[in-house]
Order: sequence, then C-alpha cells, then structure tokens
Amino acid sequence: FFDGRGLAAAMAYGAAGIGMGTRFLLTADSAVPEDVRRRYLSFGLDGTVVTTKADGMPHRLLRTEFIDTLEKEGITAKLLRTLKRTRQFKEMSGLPWRTLIKDGRAMVHGGDRTWAEVVLAANTPMLLRAGLVEGDTNAGMLSSGQVVGLLDDLPTCEELVDRIVAQAADRLKHLDANRA
Repeated sequence: FFDGRGLAAAMAYGAAGIGMGTRFLLTADSAVPEDVRRRYLSFGLDGTVVTTKADGMPHRLLRTEFIDTLEKEGITAKLLRTLKRTRQFKEMSGLPWRTLIKDGRAMVHGGDRTWAEVVLAANTPMLLRAGLVEGDTNAGMLSSGQVVGLLDDLPTCEELVDRIVAQAADRLKHLDANRA
C-alpha cells in the first residue's frame, strides 16, 4: 500500500490497518541515506525480485547488481563471501560462536533449512545494514515492496499521512455517495 486509495479499499474490506514500509522508507524523514532513497525512486514496476538466494527464505528486494550476482552464483561462492559478514555479525551482536552454532543447529533440526542457508541467514542483517544504513548498495540488500515503481517523491511523514488521510476520506465519501 502507498496511498489513501489503498487505505480506503482495505478499510472497506474491514481491515484494521495496512502495511506501508516502502512508502515510509521513502520519506524525507527516513534515516536511510539520501542517495539510497533516490536510488529507490529510480526503479520501475519491474524493479523488484522475490528471491530465496540470500538465506533460503523469500525476500522482495530491489534488482541491483548485487542481487543479480547473488541469483547467479552457486552456494559455494555465496558461503565463501559470507564468512566475512558472519564474523561481522558475531562481533556486532556480541554473541559467542557457541551460541551462534547452537542457534544454527536448532534452525537446521527444526525446519527445512540446510547449514548453508543458516550461515547465509546469519548474514541477512549485515546485508540489510550495508544497503539501508551504510548506503553501500553494491554490497547490501535493499528490501522493497512492489509499490516502489509507483513512487516518485520524498514527502515528510507528516505530509504523507495528511495526504493519505485526505485521499482515503475522499474515496470513502465517494463510496457513501454511490450507495445512496
């Protein structure tokens, strides 16, 4: 969802709320670096891909060179590349290797994940951080909703909320008028 029309439709169907992560990510108030936000705005409707290549779980991401490479390379290349980030994640989290291995073992035995996917999963926070916090779009993942191709501005959060509420109210008024 990205506008008041979607909010009105969801409310008409009885929803209590909607998800607008990408829309709020792309605001002037977002903590994401400006150049990354501008890069998001350059993508069209075909600018995202759902992939399981990052860690075995489906993620919708912007189609970047990094993601294209991730989609093409084999598991061995991915594992070799993830070793550095795994160490960084361990240092950032403060978790001892023993805990990481224990948690990984539980993930392997508790589901359908392989050890390779568990190691890759440990890197997902680092890949997201590289792209969204550090602004390194060549080394990180950029999560995105499909709506990214419909967005072309960076309003403040206040402007965005005011606009969405006004659009939704207008749309709901038209629905009421059509019922009468």
